[in-house]
Amino acid sequence: MKPTKSFRILTPLIMVILILCFFSGVVAAQATPGEQYKKANENYQKIKENYDNARNKFEEAKNLFEKANSQLAKLNDEKSRDELKQKEKDYLLRAINFSESQLQVMKSRLENSEEKGYIPFDAIKIIDGHTAQLEQLKATVEQANSTKELGDANKELKKIVININLETRYYMGIVLNQRMTNFIAKADNVTLNFTSATTQLKERGNDTADLEKQVEDFKNALIAAKESHAKTKELYATHNGFAADGNVTNEKNANKFMEQGNKQQRETLKDLKHAGNQVIKFIKDLRKLVVGGGVTTTLTTGGATTTLTVKE
Repeated sequence: MKPTKSFRILTPLIMVILILCFFSGVVAAQATPGEQYKKANENYQKIKENYDNARNKFEEAKNLFEKANSQLAKLNDEKSRDELKQKEKDYLLRAINFSESQLQVMKSRLENSEEKGYIPFDAIKIIDGHTAQLEQLKATVEQANSTKELGDANKELKKIVININLETRYYMGIVLNQRMTNFIAKADNVTLNFTSATTQLKERGNDTADLEKQVEDFKNALIAAKESHAKTKELYATHNGFAADGNVTNEKNANKFMEQGNKQQRETLKDLKHAGNQVIKFIKDLRKLVVGGGVTTTLTTGGATTTLTVKE
């Protein structure tokens, strides 16, 4: 039996996103009482450690299996066959453990953040269902005595892992959509602040041509982001390949949907980045006019508030 490539689908990118997302929740907890932050941080550290250990053990077992396969597959004696089966069994068991650790990261992320409310279905129930599947498959692998039984288990695990990764991407896509919605809503307030500051400066005889252009560029970037984001939300409303309860119904359609969704989200993020650059330019030029007295404006972006007083 050739060494399987199945678990390359457990992409490091997906897990990095999950780990970083979980960590962002921990960082946000710094604004809460110390005991709550301490508990959240300890939980994060434990989950990350479990994931790292499971990943390392999986990679170790994978390498041992591939090495044994290249050395023993051509041999036809009973001892070689038994050794190869044991290596494959260890590989599968550690792959299952690795998959379970991925589910635990996702579950903890949902249980320990407000983003649980962003997802319109019970994602934790789906995660628990996959965990139960993996536990049952683990028992099957432990009892397997033939290459065929191990091969069948490998195929089943591959299917479960594909669904886990698609569903993880889907959940994170929903969360990202909501974050962008929240950001765009706050950006509308920034537009009002920029316009107010520019108007006050112009009324006092200041040259506001550059500021006016930056405000216009910011508005245009925001309009583009809103249009792109609307298309993304429309796409997610159809959730092709996924059932209304969040389960994968068709792997091919789900993959196509996620590719389209990721592309559309990248467009929105590009527009938001452009808008962010205009914010930086605007504030930089506005500060050049700060000499004390006259006009005061408060700019709030990303939770940070800047109060600027500009000259008469």
